[in-house]
Amino acid sequence: MNNDELVAAFEAGKIAPAAFSHENHVRVAWGLARQYGEQDGLQRLVVGIKALADRAGKPHAFHVTLTRAWFDLIASVEDLDAAPELLDKSIIKRFYSADRIAEGRELWHEPDLHPLQLPLPPLADNSADATH
Repeated sequence: MNNDELVAAFEAGKIAPAAFSHENHVRVAWGLARQYGEQDGLQRLVVGIKALADRAGKPHAFHVTLTRAWFDLIASVEDLDAAPELLDKSIIKRFYSADRIAEGRELWHEPDLHPLQLPLPPLADNSADATH
C-alpha cells in the first residue's frame, strides 16, 4: 500500500489497531502533514489515533505529548526515505525524560532534554521508556 492509500485507509478507519505499526504511524503522520499541512494534519492524526484506540478497547491509551512530538519530528522532514531514524521508536528518549512523558498524557509538554529536531541528539541516560 502506498502512502496515499495508507492515509486514506487511516482516515476512513479501515486500519485494524493491530496493523497500525510504528512504521505505519510514521508514514501516516508524514502523509497527513504533506496533504493537509501541519496544523490540520496533526488534528487528523489525533482523531484517527483516538479512533484506533477506541476500536482496540483502549480509549485511554492516547497520549497527547507523544503523538504531537512524533508528528512534529516526522512533519519536519521533506523526504521520509532520507530519515530512516524515524522508524526507531526509541528515539523519543533522546528528547524526553520518563517524568516528562508521564506528565504529558493529557496535555502537551515541550521536551525537557533536547529540542524536537533532526539530526538526533545523543541518547540521554535518564530517558523515557515510552514510544508513542
